[in-house]
Amino acid sequence: MSKLAAYSVNKSSPEYENYQFVLPALYREIAKEELREDDSVREQSLAEMRQWIVNNPHIRKCRTDAKFLLRFLRLQKFSVQMACEALERYLMMRETYPSWFQNLDASDPAMKELYLDGATSILGQDSAGRTVVFFRIARFVAEKVTPPQGGKFIALLLESMLEWEEVQIGGLQLMVDYTDMDMRIFEKWSSSELQLIMNAYSRLYPMRYNDTHAAKLPKKAIPLIEKLLSFTNPKIRERINCYATVAEMEKHFDPSIAPKGYGGAVDLDTLNQSMWARIEQQRDVVLGMDNMEVDLDHYAPIWDEMNATVPTGLSSA
Repeated sequence: MSKLAAYSVNKSSPEYENYQFVLPALYREIAKEELREDDSVREQSLAEMRQWIVNNPHIRKCRTDAKFLLRFLRLQKFSVQMACEALERYLMMRETYPSWFQNLDASDPAMKELYLDGATSILGQDSAGRTVVFFRIARFVAEKVTPPQGGKFIALLLESMLEWEEVQIGGLQLMVDYTDMDMRIFEKWSSSELQLIMNAYSRLYPMRYNDTHAAKLPKKAIPLIEKLLSFTNPKIRERINCYATVAEMEKHFDPSIAPKGYGGAVDLDTLNQSMWARIEQQRDVVLGMDNMEVDLDHYAPIWDEMNATVPTGLSSA
């Protein structure tokens, strides 16, 4: 592949030339049963997608390593055409809104501080292979999650986790504790900014979302949360379960990864330190994706038309 469009994070890596599936057997089973993935399908689909990138005159630079392309193939259950369309939308998003979705730097002290404040915790994988992300909304500090910084923080987490194949295959389960939520965390956000990030997180990032369990949502916050959810993928909304008490939500934590205070023994402060170290390991890869480039003159009208056909969001995946 000599064209600029075809570049890899590390083309000399064996992963690029000869991909190996190295995850536990559970993920091979999930990949086969839920995503239609096996060694033959994977190899053929990667070859087709790489060739499509090379032949596309409007994609100037793009990662072509297996780990990156498999994000989109797995999301679309190995429909190459749909995966290519999802990749285009993702690249358009990144270049149309660089202040939100580029320069996602794990070495930025503000990003680290946001994570170690403890509002967001990546708990690890449950027995079903899902990666569980736990939000304690009260720990978000309003002055730290203003736009675009608050949006970039979640984008950094998504990009980093998408480098982990267990996340690509098993997807995410979200747990949300709204106890003592501070409404000021949204006061500096305009409706268009909220729409931008919710569409990006739920429609444009190639993330597989499983169910969400949430508890103690204050009545005064319901209109705002309903507005946020109106911008998300409808399939995500259908998988949200809300509870009046935290105790009801706790039942849905896998015992092996349940935090202290929520029916388990996991120390979140210790876990958050180790997970942030893992995110920092992805720094160069995540920042390197800023090298990807598309022909915005070509894609701008497509982006505008796409948005105009989706009244409650930027696009649909």
